[in-house]
Amino acid sequence: MTADDSQENGGGGGAATETATAANGGQDDSQEVLRHQTDAQIKAIESEIRENQALTSVPLPVVHLVDLYAEGGAFQQGAQYLASKYTTMRKVRGDGNCYYRAFLYSVCEKVLRGVLTGDDGAKKELERLTTFAKGSMDKVEAQGYDRSAIEMFHEELVDLFVYMAGTETQSASLDGLHELLTEENATSEYCTWYLRVVTAAYLKADADRFVHFLDGDYFDIGTFCSREVEPMNKECGMVQVLALAEAMGVDVTIEYLDGREFHKDGGLARHEFGPRSMGQEDAGTSITLLYRPGHYDILY
Repeated sequence: MTADDSQENGGGGGAATETATAANGGQDDSQEVLRHQTDAQIKAIESEIRENQALTSVPLPVVHLVDLYAEGGAFQQGAQYLASKYTTMRKVRGDGNCYYRAFLYSVCEKVLRGVLTGDDGAKKELERLTTFAKGSMDKVEAQGYDRSAIEMFHEELVDLFVYMAGTETQSASLDGLHELLTEENATSEYCTWYLRVVTAAYLKADADRFVHFLDGDYFDIGTFCSREVEPMNKECGMVQVLALAEAMGVDVTIEYLDGREFHKDGGLARHEFGPRSMGQEDAGTSITLLYRPGHYDILY
């Protein structure tokens, strides 16, 4: 090989390197463009959801579900069963926070309705929930959460229960509660995130028990909470449902309209969480939610 050949080959190698670098740079640029496009699509979807779905809807007839699944099959059979058992439902925004939001709204509405009718049991339950909310910060902080970082969210939950109790100058109402819990970027969002923290703290406080409920992707509660419980818009699984019901002392019944074969005699799959499911006395508050694949709504 001559010096000229060597120089030519060397030059060729340099050109090839530059070409490869340019190609990689082009690939990186394409990936960056794709990321921006994906982010834009996600934001567009989120915007559309906000515009078309209330955080929590007005009451709707359950028979609406029968029309929704007009094509027949297990879903329609299940919807017909629900329509024979329940009269009303509220749809909850499908943004990944639906379980926590449905739980919050349903608990508050159930208790306030009782308070407004003079039910002494409901008044005691509101006092219990208020006491729980006020004391929850210490339990959360004991699991490593920064008090100063979450104090504002904690205060929103306390203030919500205080509103429900009413004052000499301001009385609570169901319409007022609905307005409070359907305002964008306000009480519902703050309380929803704080309920996530309460759930995570409860899981961490009994990690040896709850670690056995995790699926194969997780082997410790801390990692599970940081990835699946604490972030907003992360869907809620059974272990979170169980933890929040127990943490707040609320009985939760869930009807599962998930496409499984429907048995007329047995109805839908139905699971209970909270004090009653643990063999304890019934909680002061019991709520019923509807699960459809990846989503929760409220049933009455």
